[in-house]
Amino acid sequence: MFPWGLAMESDQRLHAPAWISGQAEKEAGSDKLAVNERRGQLAAVAGFLILIAFLALHHTQSTGFFTDDFGAVAAILLYGMIAYGPIPLLVRFFVGRKNDPARLLEAFGMALSFVGQLYLLVTFPFDMAHFADPLPGSLEFLLDWISPTFAKWVLGIGVVGSIIFMIYDFVLYMAVKERLSKTDASGEKPVE
Repeated sequence: MFPWGLAMESDQRLHAPAWISGQAEKEAGSDKLAVNERRGQLAAVAGFLILIAFLALHHTQSTGFFTDDFGAVAAILLYGMIAYGPIPLLVRFFVGRKNDPARLLEAFGMALSFVGQLYLLVTFPFDMAHFADPLPGSLEFLLDWISPTFAKWVLGIGVVGSIIFMIYDFVLYMAVKERLSKTDASGEKPVE
């Protein structure tokens, strides 16, 4: 028996615990992405690109948001997390499926996010007084209210959430993959 109820049976395959079987059944039945879901993947990629552009403005304009403590490790982790984020989304878009291999890539992204956010939470190399500086003056109010305490809470929640979702994504990936392989072997098609 593995953590979270995973079990290895005599056929040497990992079997999902009961707490995820129902979700895996639903996910296997709707593994193929509809056109609108594919568009949603691209919209999320656009969000990542906007975030990268916003942070790049901080660098190019030397706004003061990144403090002297923001070194190479912080930059690699921050931009690495953000640059990796769209990869599972683009894989889903091009492959047209939710589970394989996108969900496994998403679990890896959550692990990367855990490491990056934990490092940034501990070092906190940001001066939040300058966070809104790249925005035009009339729009600065949208981000001016974000305090260092609030930003640290968001990072803390991200650390906890990323470790939970890393485990969840991996277990769900295995359970859905097992369900889909049974469906393929029996010749049945999952409900779409």
